[in-house]
Amino acid sequence: MAFRHGRLASLSVGGTVIQTYLNNEALNVTGETADTTTFGSTWRSAIAGLLGGTVSGAGLYDPTATTGPMAVLWSALTGLVPVAMLYYPGGNVSGQRLYTFSALVTTINETSAVADAVQFTFDMLVTGAVTPSVI
Repeated sequence: MAFRHGRLASLSVGGTVIQTYLNNEALNVTGETADTTTFGSTWRSAIAGLLGGTVSGAGLYDPTATTGPMAVLWSALTGLVPVAMLYYPGGNVSGQRLYTFSALVTTINETSAVADAVQFTFDMLVTGAVTPSVI
């Protein structure tokens, strides 16, 4: 079994790799169901519904980089259109998994604390299919 360290993860938003600013990222894919339980049943039953996903991330703010994470995420949020995403949970190297999809940026949050670096978080809503492959 070949485990991979999380520090190798990579994320590309709209063609710009922002991994050097991130310290947390996640792709969450879910499947909806529709309840088909009828009166008199003892156990619930269901049928499969739609698939969907979200992306979340966090990192360190860089105010000097015009192509840095905030510039990329802000442009995607205010552009109001889905952006192409490439997510490599084990790194962008041969033999690792790649997820490709489009997503809408739904939230950007920047936080400043007296005793810490400025940080940011973001959330995205996947629109369309998530396609896994091995590079």
